[in-house]
Amino acid sequence: MRNVFRKIEEAWQGDALEALAEFVRLPAKSPDFDPDWEQNGVLLRALEDAARWAKVRFPEGTFEILSAPGVTPVLWVDIPGTRPGRPALFYGHFDKQPEAGEWSEGLAPFEPVLRDGRLYGRGTADDGYSFYAALTAARAMDEAGRKRPRIMGVFETREESGSGDLPHYLPELSKRAGRPSVLTVLDLGIQDKTRLWRTQSLRGVVTFTLKVEVLESGVHSGVTSGIVPSSFAVMRTLLDRLEDPATGRVKVASMHVPEPTRHMPALRRLAELSGEDLWKRFPWAGETEPRSFDPLELLLKNGWQPTLSILGAEGLPPVKEAGALIRPSTTLKLSFRIPPGVDAQKAAEDAVALVTTNVPSKAKVTVANLHAEPGFEAPAGAEWLDAAWSKASEELFRETAEDVFDGATIGILPKFAKAFGPCPFLCTGVLGTEDNAHAPDESVSLEYLTKLTCAVASVLDAVPEEE
Repeated sequence: MRNVFRKIEEAWQGDALEALAEFVRLPAKSPDFDPDWEQNGVLLRALEDAARWAKVRFPEGTFEILSAPGVTPVLWVDIPGTRPGRPALFYGHFDKQPEAGEWSEGLAPFEPVLRDGRLYGRGTADDGYSFYAALTAARAMDEAGRKRPRIMGVFETREESGSGDLPHYLPELSKRAGRPSVLTVLDLGIQDKTRLWRTQSLRGVVTFTLKVEVLESGVHSGVTSGIVPSSFAVMRTLLDRLEDPATGRVKVASMHVPEPTRHMPALRRLAELSGEDLWKRFPWAGETEPRSFDPLELLLKNGWQPTLSILGAEGLPPVKEAGALIRPSTTLKLSFRIPPGVDAQKAAEDAVALVTTNVPSKAKVTVANLHAEPGFEAPAGAEWLDAAWSKASEELFRETAEDVFDGATIGILPKFAKAFGPCPFLCTGVLGTEDNAHAPDESVSLEYLTKLTCAVASVLDAVPEEE
């Protein structure tokens, strides 16, 4: 495989890097952040650019853009194999998060910058690399004369908005893919860049906007305070029904699951490997402390317990514009991460019930934009896949491959398990804290990306030849 690895290194110093840099230039924001996505056409262009790049390198391949009115497009990939065996299926996405504020000097979300072995720009690590990594691995095998299986891929444009359109295409894609040998998801987080990681679980998500109204319009606080309740105070009371503010424990009973007995050995191993770095890697302000100093407890909190985050607010003016006024309303966007095994729909209904019954002062409460996706637990792996992944980590990093349990969400994966199963999943990626996914200064380590692509090639090389 040395010749294959050398070809991959050359690609990530050449045309693969150039293609990813060009992708950075596209403001291919997910539909939640670009309501006019269809008219703007940027998501479609991202797929067209990728398909054009791929067709030059695989003239015999099929790179078909599937679309429908009002439904975000999907790129379907089908490249004939050079040996027998069931196909290897890949998943990734081309939609991006928004700018998310000011970037550091010399950096910008849609202007690629190569600096200190990293490519900076929105979509580099999440998740533009996935398409080019998968195809670069296959092309390197072809150029090195190494036989490989048939390559298939599904690359969508709504993942950052919950993948709500992909089920529209799944019945057809399931027929095309048949039963793959492996489904590789290149969109996950890793603990560090010293080895290969394989994600064994992801949490689900429940999100909604919660609006509390007490007046039809704002009134001078000197006239109203003490008489009219504060919408913010009512909101605080409702939030306390959902979460213990002192401990962070979510109070929605249906969002909890038992301790994951099957994964406890791997979690203990991960806690031992991570140690203090599990919390020291974050940019803490002042003397802020983590919820716990026990690495195992933190891993369970992050991957197997529900959490509540406040993602946004409306009705609050900037401090410099805040006058003496009792505001008419407060609106928050709430996001629960829920562990695998939770009934996401029931969890959402229970959370809404807690904030809409017996409201203090009978304030008007509105819940909107409710969205619920279940978590995911990867099925048991195949022996050939486990062996290939372990060997690749030893060869590329001189370290053992390890499991990780992701606190984030890819809501389509449970549906993939039904559409393409039964087959083993290889869920992995490049995302560490320093890569700043969803934040300013997003970047990807080209060294780690190159090694990950080599590992993907190793997996393709190990796909069994029997049908």
